[in-house]
Amino acid sequence: MQIVVAGLSHKTAELALREKLSLFSQEEIARKIKDSPIADVVFLSTCNRFEVYACGFKDGADGPEVLLRFFEGLIGKNPDKEDLYLYSGLEAVEHLLKVASGLDSLVVGETEILGQVKEAYEWAKKEGFTGKIGNILFQRALFVGKKVRSETGISVGQTSVASVAVELAQSIFGRLSESSVLVLGAGQMAELMVRHLSSQKTQKIMVSNRTRDRAETLAQNFKASVLPWENRAEALQEVDIVLASTGAPEAVLTKEMVEKSLKNRRGRSLFMVDIAMPRDIEEAVHTLEHVYLYRLEDLEHIVAKNLEGRASEIQKAKEIIDSKTAEMDEWLKALKEGRELSFKHSNRPKMRRIEASQNKGVVNEK
Repeated sequence: MQIVVAGLSHKTAELALREKLSLFSQEEIARKIKDSPIADVVFLSTCNRFEVYACGFKDGADGPEVLLRFFEGLIGKNPDKEDLYLYSGLEAVEHLLKVASGLDSLVVGETEILGQVKEAYEWAKKEGFTGKIGNILFQRALFVGKKVRSETGISVGQTSVASVAVELAQSIFGRLSESSVLVLGAGQMAELMVRHLSSQKTQKIMVSNRTRDRAETLAQNFKASVLPWENRAEALQEVDIVLASTGAPEAVLTKEMVEKSLKNRRGRSLFMVDIAMPRDIEEAVHTLEHVYLYRLEDLEHIVAKNLEGRASEIQKAKEIIDSKTAEMDEWLKALKEGRELSFKHSNRPKMRRIEASQNKGVVNEK
């Protein structure tokens, strides 16, 4: 029985390397997993991390070595020790609980990561990648993630990259009630940005997406307007702010597009935030005069500010995670010994039991 996680995140790897991994589709990763000794597995890919959680390996293969070779195949070379982290056993369990709770995020306490963990797990389960241990592990991680958010104040304030992007725009332009904003993309992160912009009574919000129907749905929900995707470069002549978060495999705004728009802006500054992975806005854009490009790593100073005064809540979250990691340890020991052990689901004296079915580890509460 081995529980191992290997991954790269904003804490360890440069943006370019994380960007390379983000180009792989779920189907591509799934095929590579099927061709490897990895079993009982969930992989998690977000704008800030790429991780593979494995709870089993075929033919008694060595878990850490297998995952190291797996990442070597993805990256095309042996990953640097500084970039790739490897955790086994309880360290792997603790890491997953921290991730689900938002403690390992760029914006500590962010809410989106819990949903991303859930989606990654449910997809893996649907595709038949998970087994008994993996199911229990991820179900517990989701439970702990919710518990941390409900019992601590870790999520108070701006707790997502999307909200921080809007906060950054506010810090530069002041009130957004006199600003016009172009949002590129219509996915979850784009929706969060539009939601925050709307709450700040932004004067004009335009949504542009390659699939117009999705842009129309998003715009309608927040009384924004829809900009045809092919007109995005022209809109740069007028808007004050561009917030980009599409799923495009390559840049959707190039230096040439932005430079051309500057001729009609008459020296007005253009503020751009790119939170996409891969990046939506060409890196060279930051060399243009009167253009200010912010990327994921540029949001870290706002993150640090938001952490001020939250130390006690972070400590409470860590205590919950330590407790639940210890419970998972006891469950794993009991499983190894052929015993059944219940999980404690609340602080009440009476215990609620979680039982794992012999085949798939589906949780039943009693």
